[in-house]
Amino acid sequence: MGDFFKTRIGQITVIAVIVLVPLLFALFTFTTVREQKAKLLELEQERISQEERIDELSREEERILSDSEFSKSRDGRLQYARDELGYIMPGDIRVKDGN
Repeated sequence: MGDFFKTRIGQITVIAVIVLVPLLFALFTFTTVREQKAKLLELEQERISQEERIDELSREEERILSDSEFSKSRDGRLQYARDELGYIMPGDIRVKDGN
């Protein structure tokens, strides 16, 4: 009777290992895949955010370059002289504000 008990316990152990190991592997794989998908989604959202920031900075760069080119032109220098230095062209009329 003792040999039968040991044999039956051995069979149950082997069956349990055969069933549980793949189940544990599947659970581990499922958990890992789910975590990786969540991380990929997070990274995709970050990529989109960074692309939007790059677009915003590109537009700002274009505006600055345009302003820089204008400030180097004769019209740009004249506008600066009028706005910042109070330069008046012949025939202009100075209008003082309330300050």
